[in-house]
Amino acid sequence: MSKKDNDKKMTLEEYQKKYSKPYNEKAAKSFLFIFGAAIGIIIVFCLFSICLKIYELNVYAGYVSIGLAVLIFIFVYIIPVIKLKQTKSFMTNVDSDNAIIAKKYNKKLREDIADKMIDISQKATDISWYSDEKVGKLAIARQTGNDQALKDALTDTYKTDVKKVSNKMIRDHALKVGVTTALSQNEKVDTLFVCIYNLSLIKDIIFLYGFRPNDRQLAKIYRNVIADAVIAYGLGNATGSMASGIVKKMGKGLDGIPIIGSALNTVIDSVAQGMINSTLTVLIGFQTKKYLMKEYKLQNILDNVIITDEELDSEAIEMSNNLKQDIKEESKNAKKESKATATA
Repeated sequence: MSKKDNDKKMTLEEYQKKYSKPYNEKAAKSFLFIFGAAIGIIIVFCLFSICLKIYELNVYAGYVSIGLAVLIFIFVYIIPVIKLKQTKSFMTNVDSDNAIIAKKYNKKLREDIADKMIDISQKATDISWYSDEKVGKLAIARQTGNDQALKDALTDTYKTDVKKVSNKMIRDHALKVGVTTALSQNEKVDTLFVCIYNLSLIKDIIFLYGFRPNDRQLAKIYRNVIADAVIAYGLGNATGSMASGIVKKMGKGLDGIPIIGSALNTVIDSVAQGMINSTLTVLIGFQTKKYLMKEYKLQNILDNVIITDEELDSEAIEMSNNLKQDIKEESKNAKKESKATATA
Protein backbone atom coordinates (compact mmCIF):
# COMPACT_ATOMS: atom_id res chain seq x y z
CA MET A 1 0.00 0.00 0.00
CA SER A 2 1.59 3.26 -1.12
CA LYS A 3 1.15 6.72 0.36
CA LYS A 4 -1.04 7.47 -2.63
CA ASP A 5 -3.37 4.65 -1.56
CA ASN A 6 -3.46 5.99 1.99
CA ASP A 7 -4.46 9.50 0.88
CA LYS A 8 -6.89 8.40 -1.82
CA LYS A 9 -10.56 9.10 -1.14
CA MET A 10 -12.86 6.15 -1.69
CA THR A 11 -16.35 5.06 -0.78
CA LEU A 12 -17.04 2.55 1.95
CA GLU A 13 -18.14 0.04 -0.69
CA GLU A 14 -14.80 0.41 -2.51
CA TYR A 15 -12.89 0.00 0.77
CA GLN A 16 -14.85 -3.14 1.65
CA LYS A 17 -14.30 -4.64 -1.77
CA LYS A 18 -10.56 -3.95 -1.73
CA TYR A 19 -9.54 -4.36 1.92
CA SER A 20 -12.27 -5.92 4.08
CA LYS A 21 -12.25 -9.69 4.27
CA PRO A 22 -15.15 -11.15 6.23
CA TYR A 23 -14.14 -13.63 8.91
CA ASN A 24 -15.71 -15.16 11.99
CA GLU A 25 -14.57 -12.98 14.90
CA LYS A 26 -15.84 -15.46 17.50
CA ALA A 27 -13.85 -18.24 15.85
CA ALA A 28 -10.76 -16.00 15.77
CA LYS A 29 -11.11 -15.31 19.51
CA SER A 30 -11.55 -19.03 20.16
CA PHE A 31 -8.41 -19.94 18.19
CA LEU A 32 -6.50 -17.14 19.93
CA PHE A 33 -7.49 -18.61 23.30
CA ILE A 34 -6.68 -22.19 22.22
CA PHE A 35 -3.24 -21.34 20.78
CA GLY A 36 -2.44 -19.09 23.76
CA ALA A 37 -3.40 -21.88 26.16
CA ALA A 38 -1.34 -24.37 24.13
CA ILE A 39 1.77 -22.21 24.58
CA GLY A 40 1.07 -22.18 28.32
CA ILE A 41 0.73 -25.98 28.39
CA ILE A 42 4.05 -26.38 26.54
CA ILE A 43 5.79 -24.10 29.06
CA VAL A 44 4.23 -25.98 32.00
CA PHE A 45 5.31 -29.33 30.50
CA CYS A 46 8.91 -28.14 30.06
CA LEU A 47 9.09 -26.60 33.54
CA PHE A 48 7.59 -29.75 35.09
CA SER A 49 10.08 -31.99 33.27
CA ILE A 50 13.03 -29.85 34.39
CA CYS A 51 11.77 -29.75 38.00
CA LEU A 52 11.28 -33.54 37.98
CA LYS A 53 14.85 -34.02 36.79
CA ILE A 54 16.16 -31.75 39.56
CA TYR A 55 13.96 -33.54 42.13
CA GLU A 56 15.48 -36.87 41.14
CA LEU A 57 18.95 -35.46 41.79
CA ASN A 58 18.06 -33.74 45.08
CA VAL A 59 14.69 -33.60 46.87
CA TYR A 60 15.20 -30.19 48.49
CA ALA A 61 16.51 -28.67 45.27
CA GLY A 62 13.43 -30.12 43.57
CA TYR A 63 11.07 -28.29 45.95
CA VAL A 64 12.96 -25.04 45.40
CA SER A 65 12.79 -25.52 41.63
CA ILE A 66 9.00 -25.96 41.82
CA GLY A 67 8.65 -22.57 43.54
CA LEU A 68 10.92 -20.97 40.98
CA ALA A 69 8.99 -22.64 38.15
CA VAL A 70 5.72 -21.11 39.39
CA LEU A 71 7.31 -17.64 39.44
CA ILE A 72 8.82 -18.17 36.00
CA PHE A 73 5.43 -19.24 34.62
CA ILE A 74 3.74 -16.14 36.04
CA PHE A 75 6.35 -13.68 34.74
CA VAL A 76 7.13 -15.22 31.35
CA TYR A 77 3.62 -16.41 30.40
CA ILE A 78 0.71 -15.11 32.51
CA ILE A 79 1.77 -11.44 32.63
CA PRO A 80 2.81 -11.16 28.92
CA VAL A 81 -0.38 -12.89 27.69
CA ILE A 82 -2.59 -10.64 29.85
CA LYS A 83 -0.76 -7.54 28.60
CA LEU A 84 -1.16 -8.65 24.98
CA LYS A 85 -4.86 -9.32 25.52
CA GLN A 86 -5.41 -5.90 27.11
CA THR A 87 -3.60 -4.01 24.35
CA LYS A 88 -6.01 -2.51 21.82
CA SER A 89 -6.03 -3.19 18.08
CA PHE A 90 -7.30 -1.01 15.24
CA MET A 91 -10.72 -1.63 13.70
CA THR A 92 -10.12 -2.13 9.98
CA ASN A 93 -12.50 -4.91 8.96
CA VAL A 94 -15.68 -2.83 8.78
CA ASP A 95 -19.12 -2.62 7.20
CA SER A 96 -21.85 0.01 6.98
CA ASP A 97 -22.95 -0.72 10.56
CA ASN A 98 -19.67 -0.01 12.31
CA ALA A 99 -17.59 2.10 9.88
CA ILE A 100 -18.30 5.41 11.64
CA ILE A 101 -17.65 3.91 15.06
CA ALA A 102 -14.39 2.40 13.73
CA LYS A 103 -13.11 5.75 12.43
CA LYS A 104 -13.79 7.43 15.78
CA TYR A 105 -12.28 4.51 17.69
CA ASN A 106 -9.13 4.50 15.50
CA LYS A 107 -8.70 8.25 15.96
CA LYS A 108 -8.83 7.82 19.75
CA LEU A 109 -6.38 4.91 19.59
CA ARG A 110 -3.91 6.99 17.54
CA GLU A 111 -4.10 9.69 20.20
CA ASP A 112 -3.54 7.11 22.96
CA ILE A 113 -0.51 5.70 21.12
CA ALA A 114 0.98 9.17 20.72
CA ASP A 115 0.36 9.97 24.40
CA LYS A 116 2.06 6.73 25.43
CA MET A 117 5.09 7.43 23.24
CA ILE A 118 5.39 10.91 24.71
CA ASP A 119 4.95 9.56 28.25
CA ILE A 120 7.58 6.84 27.78
CA SER A 121 10.09 9.33 26.39
CA GLN A 122 9.56 11.70 29.32
CA LYS A 123 9.40 9.22 32.21
CA ALA A 124 11.38 6.13 31.19
CA THR A 125 14.97 7.38 31.35
CA ASP A 126 16.36 3.91 30.55
CA ILE A 127 14.35 3.66 27.31
CA SER A 128 15.35 5.65 24.21
CA TRP A 129 13.04 4.18 21.58
CA TYR A 130 11.70 7.43 20.13
CA SER A 131 13.88 10.41 19.18
CA ASP A 132 13.28 13.86 20.70
CA GLU A 133 12.46 15.23 17.25
CA LYS A 134 9.69 12.67 16.62
CA VAL A 135 8.29 13.01 20.13
CA GLY A 136 8.27 16.79 19.74
CA LYS A 137 6.16 16.53 16.57
CA LEU A 138 3.74 14.18 18.32
CA ALA A 139 3.46 16.55 21.30
CA ILE A 140 2.75 19.58 19.08
CA ALA A 141 0.11 17.65 17.13
CA ARG A 142 -1.61 16.61 20.36
CA GLN A 143 -1.51 20.11 21.85
CA THR A 144 -2.94 21.71 18.72
CA GLY A 145 -5.46 18.91 18.14
CA ASN A 146 -4.23 18.52 14.56
CA ASP A 147 -5.22 14.97 13.61
CA GLN A 148 -3.51 15.02 10.20
CA ALA A 149 -0.25 16.23 11.76
CA LEU A 150 -0.56 13.48 14.34
CA LYS A 151 -1.00 10.81 11.66
CA ASP A 152 1.98 12.15 9.72
CA ALA A 153 4.15 12.22 12.84
CA LEU A 154 3.13 8.69 13.83
CA THR A 155 3.77 7.36 10.32
CA ASP A 156 7.21 8.98 10.30
CA THR A 157 8.00 7.52 13.75
CA TYR A 158 7.01 4.02 12.64
CA LYS A 159 9.11 4.24 9.48
CA THR A 160 12.24 5.44 11.30
CA ASP A 161 12.64 5.06 15.08
CA VAL A 162 10.22 2.17 15.57
CA LYS A 163 11.54 0.24 12.57
CA LYS A 164 15.12 0.58 13.82
CA VAL A 165 14.32 -0.41 17.41
CA SER A 166 12.07 -3.33 16.41
CA ASN A 167 14.80 -4.76 14.18
CA LYS A 168 17.23 -4.53 17.10
CA MET A 169 14.69 -6.28 19.35
CA ILE A 170 14.33 -9.11 16.85
CA ARG A 171 18.09 -9.48 16.49
CA ASP A 172 18.66 -9.48 20.27
CA HIS A 173 15.95 -12.06 20.96
CA ALA A 174 17.08 -14.27 18.07
CA LEU A 175 20.67 -14.12 19.36
CA LYS A 176 19.53 -15.15 22.85
CA VAL A 177 17.51 -18.04 21.44
CA GLY A 178 20.41 -19.15 19.24
CA VAL A 179 23.03 -19.06 22.01
CA THR A 180 20.77 -20.63 24.66
CA THR A 181 19.58 -23.53 22.51
CA ALA A 182 23.09 -24.11 21.18
CA LEU A 183 24.49 -24.47 24.70
CA SER A 184 21.65 -26.30 26.47
CA GLN A 185 21.79 -29.63 24.58
CA ASN A 186 18.41 -30.52 26.11
CA GLU A 187 15.22 -30.56 24.03
CA LYS A 188 12.97 -29.49 26.93
CA VAL A 189 15.21 -26.55 27.82
CA ASP A 190 15.39 -25.60 24.14
CA THR A 191 11.59 -25.71 23.80
CA LEU A 192 11.12 -23.70 26.99
CA PHE A 193 13.45 -20.90 25.92
CA VAL A 194 12.03 -20.78 22.39
CA CYS A 195 8.55 -20.20 23.86
CA ILE A 196 9.77 -17.70 26.44
CA TYR A 197 11.87 -15.58 24.08
CA ASN A 198 9.35 -15.65 21.23
CA LEU A 199 6.50 -14.60 23.54
CA SER A 200 8.71 -11.90 25.03
CA LEU A 201 9.62 -10.66 21.54
CA ILE A 202 5.97 -10.42 20.48
CA LYS A 203 5.12 -8.52 23.68
CA ASP A 204 8.05 -6.10 23.30
CA ILE A 205 7.31 -5.31 19.64
CA ILE A 206 3.62 -4.72 20.35
CA PHE A 207 4.48 -2.48 23.32
CA LEU A 208 6.88 -0.56 21.09
CA TYR A 209 4.20 0.01 18.42
CA GLY A 210 1.50 0.81 20.98
CA PHE A 211 -1.18 -1.51 19.54
CA ARG A 212 -1.56 -5.18 18.66
CA PRO A 213 -2.68 -7.15 15.58
CA ASN A 214 -6.30 -8.25 15.44
CA ASP A 215 -7.38 -11.56 17.03
CA ARG A 216 -7.04 -13.56 13.82
CA GLN A 217 -3.52 -12.27 13.15
CA LEU A 218 -2.38 -12.76 16.75
CA ALA A 219 -3.76 -16.31 16.67
CA LYS A 220 -1.60 -17.00 13.59
CA ILE A 221 1.47 -15.63 15.41
CA TYR A 222 0.74 -17.84 18.44
CA ARG A 223 0.30 -20.82 16.11
CA ASN A 224 3.79 -20.22 14.69
CA VAL A 225 5.24 -19.98 18.21
CA ILE A 226 3.79 -23.44 18.87
CA ALA A 227 5.25 -24.71 15.59
CA ASP A 228 8.68 -23.31 16.53
CA ALA A 229 8.45 -24.99 19.94
CA VAL A 230 7.63 -28.35 18.34
CA ILE A 231 10.54 -27.93 15.90
CA ALA A 232 12.89 -27.04 18.77
CA TYR A 233 11.78 -30.16 20.67
CA GLY A 234 12.51 -32.47 17.75
CA LEU A 235 15.55 -30.64 16.47
CA GLY A 236 18.08 -32.50 18.62
CA ASN A 237 17.71 -35.82 16.82
CA ALA A 238 17.61 -34.23 13.37
CA THR A 239 20.72 -32.07 13.84
CA GLY A 240 22.49 -34.91 15.67
CA SER A 241 22.10 -37.18 12.64
CA MET A 242 23.19 -34.37 10.35
CA ALA A 243 26.26 -33.66 12.48
CA SER A 244 27.24 -37.35 12.50
CA GLY A 245 26.97 -37.44 8.73
CA ILE A 246 29.18 -34.36 8.35
CA VAL A 247 31.83 -35.79 10.67
CA LYS A 248 31.86 -39.05 8.72
CA LYS A 249 32.29 -37.20 5.44
CA MET A 250 35.26 -35.28 6.86
CA GLY A 251 37.34 -38.41 6.50
CA LYS A 252 38.67 -41.42 8.28
CA GLY A 253 41.33 -39.38 10.04
CA LEU A 254 38.89 -38.56 12.82
CA ASP A 255 38.02 -42.23 13.39
CA GLY A 256 41.30 -42.73 15.17
CA ILE A 257 40.66 -39.83 17.51
CA PRO A 258 37.20 -40.53 18.97
CA ILE A 259 37.33 -37.64 21.45
CA ILE A 260 37.86 -35.09 18.68
CA GLY A 261 35.19 -36.73 16.53
CA SER A 262 32.68 -36.64 19.40
CA ALA A 263 33.50 -33.03 20.26
CA LEU A 264 33.20 -31.95 16.64
CA ASN A 265 29.89 -33.78 16.37
CA THR A 266 28.57 -31.87 19.43
CA VAL A 267 29.76 -28.50 18.11
CA ILE A 268 28.13 -28.98 14.71
CA ASP A 269 24.93 -30.20 16.37
CA SER A 270 24.84 -27.20 18.72
CA VAL A 271 25.54 -24.63 16.01
CA ALA A 272 22.88 -26.10 13.74
CA GLN A 273 20.23 -26.02 16.49
CA GLY A 274 21.12 -22.46 17.44
CA MET A 275 21.00 -21.21 13.85
CA ILE A 276 17.66 -22.85 13.08
CA ASN A 277 15.99 -21.67 16.30
CA SER A 278 17.28 -18.11 15.91
CA THR A 279 16.05 -18.00 12.29
CA LEU A 280 12.57 -19.10 13.39
CA THR A 281 12.56 -16.33 16.02
CA VAL A 282 13.46 -13.77 13.36
CA LEU A 283 10.50 -14.95 11.27
CA ILE A 284 8.15 -14.58 14.27
CA GLY A 285 9.38 -11.03 14.83
CA PHE A 286 8.95 -9.94 11.23
CA GLN A 287 5.54 -11.59 11.01
CA THR A 288 4.44 -9.51 14.01
CA LYS A 289 5.81 -6.34 12.41
CA LYS A 290 4.13 -7.15 9.10
CA TYR A 291 0.69 -7.49 10.70
CA LEU A 292 1.13 -4.32 12.76
CA MET A 293 2.08 -2.18 9.79
CA LYS A 294 -0.68 -3.70 7.68
CA GLU A 295 -3.28 -2.71 10.29
CA TYR A 296 -1.79 0.75 10.69
CA LYS A 297 -1.91 1.38 6.93
CA LEU A 298 -5.48 0.08 6.69
CA GLN A 299 -6.76 2.36 9.44
CA ASN A 300 -5.11 5.30 7.63
CA ILE A 301 -6.93 4.34 4.44
CA LEU A 302 -10.22 3.89 6.30
CA ASP A 303 -9.83 7.37 7.76
CA ASN A 304 -10.10 8.80 4.23
CA VAL A 305 -13.15 6.73 3.30
CA ILE A 306 -16.20 8.81 2.46
CA ILE A 307 -19.30 7.71 4.34
CA THR A 308 -22.62 9.16 3.16
CA ASP A 309 -24.38 11.34 5.74
CA GLU A 310 -21.59 10.63 8.20
CA GLU A 311 -22.46 13.52 10.51
CA LEU A 312 -26.16 12.59 10.56
CA ASP A 313 -25.35 8.91 11.16
CA SER A 314 -22.97 9.91 13.93
CA GLU A 315 -25.74 11.87 15.67
CA ALA A 316 -28.10 8.91 15.31
CA ILE A 317 -25.53 6.57 16.88
CA GLU A 318 -24.91 9.01 19.72
CA MET A 319 -28.66 9.35 20.35
CA SER A 320 -29.05 5.57 20.27
CA ASN A 321 -26.29 5.14 22.85
CA ASN A 322 -27.85 7.80 25.08
CA LEU A 323 -31.22 6.06 24.81
CA LYS A 324 -29.67 2.76 25.85
CA GLN A 325 -28.18 4.43 28.93
CA ASP A 326 -31.51 6.11 29.76
CA ILE A 327 -33.35 2.80 29.40
CA LYS A 328 -30.89 1.11 31.78
CA GLU A 329 -31.30 3.87 34.36
CA GLU A 330 -35.09 3.84 34.05
CA SER A 331 -35.11 0.05 34.48
CA LYS A 332 -32.99 0.31 37.63
CA ASN A 333 -35.27 3.00 39.07
CA ALA A 334 -38.35 0.94 38.25
CA LYS A 335 -36.88 -2.10 40.01
CA LYS A 336 -36.04 -0.01 43.09
CA GLU A 337 -39.57 1.42 43.22
CA SER A 338 -41.01 -2.08 42.79
CA LYS A 339 -38.93 -3.41 45.70
CA ALA A 340 -39.87 -0.42 47.86
CA THR A 341 -43.57 -0.98 47.13
CA ALA A 342 -43.31 -4.69 47.88
CA THR A 343 -41.55 -3.96 51.21
CA ALA A 344 -44.19 -1.42 52.21
